[in-house]
Amino acid sequence: MDLLGKMKSTAEGLGELSQGKVMEWLDDYKRATATLETFGFTVGHFTVSMGLIPEVRTSFIGTVDAVHVDKLEALATAKADDQLLVGLLKALVLARKFHDHVDLKLKDIVLNVTLGVPPKIDVETH
Repeated sequence: MDLLGKMKSTAEGLGELSQGKVMEWLDDYKRATATLETFGFTVGHFTVSMGLIPEVRTSFIGTVDAVHVDKLEALATAKADDQLLVGLLKALVLARKFHDHVDLKLKDIVLNVTLGVPPKIDVETH
């Protein structure tokens, strides 16, 4: 097989592998969504991007007051095997601690999540 053929074959294999991984993350996402909804968070947007490596970008919107550090830390410990949920909970806890430390007057919090290779979580307060 020539170099171009090898590159195409590798790209196709990578695309299939990452698509399978994204589908696993979507299952995790469904569970995380149900959990975050119990804390008053809602889905803000959901975007699917296609390319060599597909990805999903989504957000959860809630209030800073809904981020109860003790409850979220306990839940993260109890659900330690659910990597996406634990990552989201830890991001919320860290954002709340920073928010309180700086004494921000902002009330809303947004989790921006990228389900892709690699996954990514950002937190904003408004």
